Amino acid sequence: MPAKSNLSGATWWRQHNARFPNSRDLADLAPDFRYRVGRFVDALRWGEASVVVSSTLRHPSRAYLMHYAWRVAHGQVAAEDVPPRSGVDIDWVHESEKASRDAAMEMVQLARMAHVASLTSNHTRGTAIDMTITWTGTLLLKLPGSGNLWEIPDRPRTGAGNTELHRLGADLFRVHKLASDPPHWSHDGH
Repeated sequence: MPAKSNLSGATWWRQHNARFPNSRDLADLAPDFRYRVGRFVDALRWGEASVVVSSTLRHPSRAYLMHYAWRVAHGQVAAEDVPPRSGVDIDWVHESEKASRDAAMEMVQLARMAHVASLTSNHTRGTAIDMTITWTGTLLLKLPGSGNLWEIPDRPRTGAGNTELHRLGADLFRVHKLASDPPHWSHDGH
């Protein structure tokens, strides 16, 4: 029996993942959220924080690939039970369930996933952003509309862990941190 050419795994991911882009561009966010995030990022950068955006709008087929790669890799669904998706030529079923799980785990690792991806999420709607925020010393933020400054002297000096930054992001910019997902911010905290 000839080898299947569309088997899931690292080779498939490297050959096909560019067809299902995961944007890092703020311009791809939904208009209202884009405005709020833009103001937040501008304030952070004004305060000399480093802001590295890793994800904004997620292609729905990428969400499908990430969702099922995670679920197969973690034994939450059998490879043979993954529903097909129009426009995504991938075969999740390998010679054994273990081989299917191993191939799916390769995809999870290449996608740098920390959590299962939702099929429909704030990322697929353009209302979420993954960004790594760091700074040294005291972070000063220029408050929107006033020009007043807010000082964040406390550690940790990361967007992932600083609860004062989380509070300010939500209260002043309406950009909410999902505490369980280090880089994830959204319009509603999910």
